[in-house]
Amino acid sequence: MSARYVVMDFETTGINKYHDDEVVQVAIINQDDEILLHELCCPKHHFSWVDAQKVHGITPAMVKNKMPFEHYLEQIISIFEDYDFIVCYNIAFEKGMLENYGIDVSKYQFRDPMKEFAPIYGEKSYRGGYKWKSLTVCAQYFGFEFKAHDALEDVKATRYCFDKIQELKNHKKQLQEATIDNWQSLFRKQIINNGQQIYDNNSVDIIYQEKQQIVASVKGSQDYLVSIIVEQGKIKKMACNCPYAMRGNKCKHMAALLMKINE
Repeated sequence: MSARYVVMDFETTGINKYHDDEVVQVAIINQDDEILLHELCCPKHHFSWVDAQKVHGITPAMVKNKMPFEHYLEQIISIFEDYDFIVCYNIAFEKGMLENYGIDVSKYQFRDPMKEFAPIYGEKSYRGGYKWKSLTVCAQYFGFEFKAHDALEDVKATRYCFDKIQELKNHKKQLQEATIDNWQSLFRKQIINNGQQIYDNNSVDIIYQEKQQIVASVKGSQDYLVSIIVEQGKIKKMACNCPYAMRGNKCKHMAALLMKINE
């Protein structure tokens, strides 16, 4: 039986989850995109929010006749209790806001696609680990178009991305066993597209090849050396001396060489 979950997003008067910012829009959908709650909310203690308004476009006039967020707390708790877990992109913010409104978040299980997406996107942080990416970047990665910073649009994008991430995790073994013939699963779509341009320009020159290793000179903004080590058809290691790859990322030059190998 598939898990039953909800996806939640807020638009607020600001980004300070630790103090007095308030919710001006809430949206909750379930795993089937059914809208469970979608409301504009009138804050009790804020009468303008100029900086936040520039982001989400919600004005004081739009919410002046709406109920405050507190009006929906019992409904939100009831929704939470009816599902297995709650999904939010950058969960720390939503959890902080819920706590400000008196909801005991320790009672519920949360999932954060932002943290799950980081190693998939694969951009290394200078502190180690992977950089967290925005919902916009995540949605673009999976080919989902939406209007960011609208709570309902955001939850739909988050739900789509969350499901795509789970699909990738379910195929983790396949990703870990990528072969020379099935290498595309290792790369982001944009990296493959950039590699295709290099390959189409005949900018890949293989300078060394044996059973377990291929080394090539790949021309980009300058010449780079790319090495791929293969064991029994499986890709075991790839390296390139371009700055992007030196930070631990899979680069377009690697993709271009793999295209050359598969001619």
